[in-house]
Parts: sequence; structure tokens; C-alpha cells
Amino acid sequence: MQWYVIKAVSGRENRVRDNVLQTIKALKLDANVGQLLIPAKRITELKRGKKVTTEQKLFPGYIYIEMDPAQPLLEAIRDVDGVTGFLGADPRAPDPLMPDEAERIVKIATAGDDEEQRAAIFQVPFNLDDRVKVKEGTFAGMEGVVSEINPQKGELRVLITVFGRQTPVSLEVWQVEAAV
Repeated sequence: MQWYVIKAVSGRENRVRDNVLQTIKALKLDANVGQLLIPAKRITELKRGKKVTTEQKLFPGYIYIEMDPAQPLLEAIRDVDGVTGFLGADPRAPDPLMPDEAERIVKIATAGDDEEQRAAIFQVPFNLDDRVKVKEGTFAGMEGVVSEINPQKGELRVLITVFGRQTPVSLEVWQVEAAV
């Protein structure tokens, strides 16, 4: 089985997922279907003095489905109210996700706690001792060496030489690029 993406009406993903599951079971096509996922990140905030945890969809309007794409199954899913189609170039034959993309989506959606989920969401494209160039901020245009990586927060600690001294600077991943 491979992972595919169903395009759904934004804001109605949960209802559409439930309708897709009901339709698949009613037509006895559930042998061709694995999981249906709607990746969301959990946000904990204080409201009126109490901690409240809410979910925010990471990819609004998309439902991830693990399936064998048989034609009757594809037609049944397309006919569900709220489904606008599948992601891919050809509407009759949807494109599967690449295995690494699918693995990342599953890791995000099935993460046990916030730390694990943040680590799955933020992918740090740098390694320790990589040379990077700062794109934005106070040190824009300066180069340094990555000395520490915090994947949970998506942050790097970069050693930049200022006035002949190594200065550690905390930067977010999007603020730096690989030095050439």
C-alpha cells in the first residue's frame, strides 16, 4: 500500500474523513485501505487562567490515505461529499507520496507528545561543524560554524567570529543557508 492525498473542503477535514470511512465500509472496500490521517499540531495555551490544548491542522484541506488505488475505491472516494479530488497531475490516477514524505507525515500525525511532534515537523538540513551564512537578522551576511542543533525548536547555535573572537549566536533554521 502507498500513501495518497485527498483534497477536501478546508475546515471540514474531520467530517470528510468520517464520511470516506463510512463509504468505504458500506461498499466493502476497506481491505484496500490502511490509515486515514489528518496531521495537526497540538497547541497549549492559557485561556482564562486554565491550560487549554487545541489542534491546528498542519495541511488544511488535505487528508492522507494509505491505500491500494483500485478504480472502484478511487471513484467511491471522489463521490464523497466534501472531497474535491486527489493530489496529482492526472485526476483519474493520483500520484502517490514519496516514501520519505509519507514517513514524515505519519511521524508527525502519530507523535506521542509535543516534543516528538516538534522534532518531526522541524527538519534541520545542517549538521554539526557545517559552515553556514546568516541570511537575516543582526548578523546578516556573516559566516559561522554550527556548534549546536536543537531540532525540537528548529534552532541552531552558530559560532560567528566578531572582532577576532568566536561568538555563539542562537538562530532559527530559516535564518541561515549553507555557505558556499
